[in-house]
Amino acid sequence: MQRKLAETAAHTKSFEGATRVSTLWCGFRLCGKTVMRAVEEVGAEPVAKRNAEVEDFTHHRREAEGVDPQHELAAVFVDGGRVQLRNQQWGVRLAPGGKKLFWREDGIARLQTMATGCCSSDPCPELPACFCQPILHGVGVPPGNSSGFPDHLESPAPAETSANSWQPALLVRTGVATMKPLEQFRRMVQAEAKRRHFFTAEKRAFVADGSSANWSLHAKRFADFVPILDFVHASEYLHAARKASGLATSRCPWVRDLWQGRSAEAIAALRAELDERGVGVPKLDDDHELRPVQQAWTYLSNASDKLDYPRYRREGLPCTSSLIESQIKEFNARLKGTERFWNEEHAEAMLELVNWTLREDGPTLSTYFDTRTTSPFRRPITNTLAA
Repeated sequence: MQRKLAETAAHTKSFEGATRVSTLWCGFRLCGKTVMRAVEEVGAEPVAKRNAEVEDFTHHRREAEGVDPQHELAAVFVDGGRVQLRNQQWGVRLAPGGKKLFWREDGIARLQTMATGCCSSDPCPELPACFCQPILHGVGVPPGNSSGFPDHLESPAPAETSANSWQPALLVRTGVATMKPLEQFRRMVQAEAKRRHFFTAEKRAFVADGSSANWSLHAKRFADFVPILDFVHASEYLHAARKASGLATSRCPWVRDLWQGRSAEAIAALRAELDERGVGVPKLDDDHELRPVQQAWTYLSNASDKLDYPRYRREGLPCTSSLIESQIKEFNARLKGTERFWNEEHAEAMLELVNWTLREDGPTLSTYFDTRTTSPFRRPITNTLAA
């Protein structure tokens, strides 16, 4: 019953929703507090198990599990979500100066094995149509120019089936999700990668957006993984820079340059745009009209060694972090909301429960309960769970 309640609470949007669904499948009239207490008890156990395993891997008391499967491609995707926290007394969490702090970032990683191959030439040399316009803002391409490029440039050939053939196929995913500080998150991701033999894979990739926290994780724990900046974030910065410069966002040769490996030209164009307007290196105010141009220049300049997209496509590596973005939405569906406030340890427990329901390798809640240690002092099951 506890396992079923925990799984139901992990898959529904709230404890009240879990209570209604649980009442349907168990035939008992349940109380929301009963479900919440059961989930709190069950959720804390996987967290303790994970923390013990991380310590064992960190101090070399534990080896990778099973025989090395010799993964063809092992990719680590990293990003963060948002959770609203309360303090232990159910009050609003406050900063030292008394400012209210509701939102806190959680660390989420996706460890994905893939099947892939190599190509002698770029399998997708032309920019796909979906990147010819800002994705986040839904700006359309002007009629009569479906390519999104100026008329004097050669129009790219339509990208059909061949555009997707180079992309690696998904195999098995697992993940890490925590509210703990960055250093502990790094150790958790490294321990999970060790458990799954990621460090002996034939190809290894680390994909993330431009956050410094992501790339400090790469530098300290995954330095021999190919670093790849998410192309979607990079292209959005360039589209925003074009708009701030008064240029058409749907006719952006900068994005095409980036896709085709001419990132230096795109960065130089941004710098030239700033120099022409008399903008130096010092940071502009957020409301300055050219701030997006400066942001794009800084973003791409800091990641200049992570922009070789033609090489990544030739080697069959992922070019976007869309997999971790979609996984974060799965966590946010349960934990994020303006009406949802969590104590930190309860948020940590729920993150781990959701993580256990999403992963495709390792123990599940069903197998965990099969070997779970119980207490002789636990009250026997009665005819009702109402409280």
